[in-house]
Amino acid sequence: MRITQDMLYSNFLSNINNINTQLYNTQTQMATGKSVNNLSDNPIALSQILTISDIQTRFDQYKSNINYANSLLSAQDTATQNISQLLQNSGSLIIQAANATNDIASNTAIAQQLQAVEAEIKNSANTMFGGNYLFSGFLTNTAPVQNITQQAAIINNPSNNAFQITTSKNFGDLNQFQSGTYTVNITSGKLSITDSNGNVISISSDGIDRSSAGGDVLSNSADISNLLQTGGWFNTGRGIKIYIPKGASGSFTFSYSPGGNNVYVGDNNNLAIAYSDGLNTPITINAKDMLYMQHQTLQSNNLLLNSSNDPATAQTKLVDLHLANALSNVALQTGQRIVLTGIDHNGNIVSGPAFVVTSSATVSQLLNYITHLSTKEVLQNNTILTLPNGTIANSSTTIGALTNGSAVVVRGFSHEGQIVSITFSTNTTISSVLASIGRIFNATATINHGIIQIADNKVGSSVLNIAIQTKSNSIPVFGLFNSISHGISNAFLGTVSASIQHGKIVIQDLRGGTSKLNLSINVVSSANIFGVFNTIQQGGGIDVFDAFDNAQAAILGQSVNQISKATGFSAGSTLMPTISGYYTGNNSQNWTFSVSGSSSAITASHTITIMDSKNQNIGKITMGVASGIFKITVLDSKNNAIASYATAANSNDAIASFLNTTQIQLPDGLNLTLAPQKINGTYVTPLLKNGDSFSIKLTNMLQQSITNIQDSLSQVDANRSVIGAYEQRMQLAQKRIDNTSLSNAQTLSNLQDANYAKIISDYQREITIMQALLQSFAKINQLSLFNYL
Repeated sequence: MRITQDMLYSNFLSNINNINTQLYNTQTQMATGKSVNNLSDNPIALSQILTISDIQTRFDQYKSNINYANSLLSAQDTATQNISQLLQNSGSLIIQAANATNDIASNTAIAQQLQAVEAEIKNSANTMFGGNYLFSGFLTNTAPVQNITQQAAIINNPSNNAFQITTSKNFGDLNQFQSGTYTVNITSGKLSITDSNGNVISISSDGIDRSSAGGDVLSNSADISNLLQTGGWFNTGRGIKIYIPKGASGSFTFSYSPGGNNVYVGDNNNLAIAYSDGLNTPITINAKDMLYMQHQTLQSNNLLLNSSNDPATAQTKLVDLHLANALSNVALQTGQRIVLTGIDHNGNIVSGPAFVVTSSATVSQLLNYITHLSTKEVLQNNTILTLPNGTIANSSTTIGALTNGSAVVVRGFSHEGQIVSITFSTNTTISSVLASIGRIFNATATINHGIIQIADNKVGSSVLNIAIQTKSNSIPVFGLFNSISHGISNAFLGTVSASIQHGKIVIQDLRGGTSKLNLSINVVSSANIFGVFNTIQQGGGIDVFDAFDNAQAAILGQSVNQISKATGFSAGSTLMPTISGYYTGNNSQNWTFSVSGSSSAITASHTITIMDSKNQNIGKITMGVASGIFKITVLDSKNNAIASYATAANSNDAIASFLNTTQIQLPDGLNLTLAPQKINGTYVTPLLKNGDSFSIKLTNMLQQSITNIQDSLSQVDANRSVIGAYEQRMQLAQKRIDNTSLSNAQTLSNLQDANYAKIISDYQREITIMQALLQSFAKINQLSLFNYL
């Protein structure tokens, strides 16, 4: 093939362009120090470089987050360390105050120091960092611990009685009334309170704070018949005290706004940061977790979706609720019934009519139904029914086998107070007796392992009461029926909250501290769309500020040592023990009262021995009939007589009446009443069973204050440990990011950093080639036709 001049030029220009491009790239690498400057340089390497660079950019942000978190955690650690030290110091002060040789001035000075320490703890809880409050959750512009004005005022008194009302601290395990208008009703010796909608609001059953001695019990009404004889103050336990004039009756209305000193006003959240791809961590704690009681909180485990497949809200219709994925066919239908079962804060059985699903019913309406649920009365006898041969009775056992051939009489009050009396013959089985009780009392009666339970079929406040005695001699062979669950109307109203959060139902006990709250929501005869309720927050903890207030009151002698309610006899005795008075002991104790005697009859000789929690003798009570006189004698631990009481023993009823009105003086300022049960105007035969016992808890509030401060310190230190765990997590994350960043940097260097030795060599080679090309071109330009001839 003939090579033309044009072909030579074209080939030369192509080589010049190629070497120019190579030279340009080499010079660019020399200028930038990078081996890859354009996608065409090395597409695979450039893709890797961009990916790693993106990772490094994210790591830079994570490092910034971690640095911020470390600063925040350091500030929290300093604040909590200060609180911990203050609590340690205050514990020493309270121990010092417990010294019996202190005079009033010394204790006053200690109380003032505790007040100052409490203020310092509040200041630490309100610590700011970078212009934001550390311990307020998401409400970083709000001081977490504040004093909120608590207000109460009578706004209408149609009875024109000299009622008075004042605010007070709520009992330790009760929550305050919610803001609103309430009406106090006094009738037939009972006090009750209703809200503006006419709903009965539960209050302390007796107006006595037992939060540190077994816990407080709520009720729809309180018996104030004794208070009406003299007039005086009644404490509802929920932020209100009411002055009841002598002999008063009628009603009045008052307004109320909750509040108090050192109230937490932040939220329940904690700030969080991203510290790695797909990894987030909280970096703050809140003052509520650190300084206040925790509230038992339940959450459903099923994620409820609405018609748009988004998490359901309060406004979502119930018929639009469904579950995701394989369970998407689980949904609610019009007409289905929803029931809620479980137990409340104190262990009372929760019940109520079913909620019926309608086409317009919303989640909000279901939540409102939950917060208006009631509890029901359940009675249980206090003895195991046993046959003479030792066999435990069951449903097929006949009455005669239990009573040695005697018929029995069942007497009592129904839910509404209707008097009931019915006789059963000896050949009647327990199953038939229980069926009749269920029918007549509108209750459900069962026997299990020799124990009978009678559950009221109606919920709410109830006077259900039952006694079963032999017809021939009135012996209560079934023992005493005590309440193991109290019927309270609207038990959840104002004491339990219900909400839906991120598609899951959340139920919270508004009463802080240890709680038995446990619930389930079920759909009758259908798959349960709501799933299981799990406890996501255990109730417990302690209110640190409340502990300080109680300590100061105890040191100054302004608080009363607490006395629990008696547990009640548990082996068939038919007397109901009640403890009253003012406990003067220097230590917190558990007292056990144990019965010994040759016969159950109250007329026989009995000794009730009192022992403390260290099994040391406190004293004893002797009682029995001698020479026609029923006599009670109280002896101290050294067998010295403290008190004695006597009455003519004309009959069991006479002795029962005497016991009902006699306060038996005990050591350490206590009084004991052993009241027989009275049903339908007749006393249940008083019995004291050998080996039976009951117990009480006695709390010395100064000693309890030492325990409370120690518990407060443990609670704060537990939260400090959480901060320490977050700090450790940040350190590990920082170390991992640093190591990974270093590795990524090395990889980037290998991929994109230029090899200067190679570049210089390439540059020199390309210059040489360029020069050779130019020289060749010059020679070609000088050639003519004569060179080819």
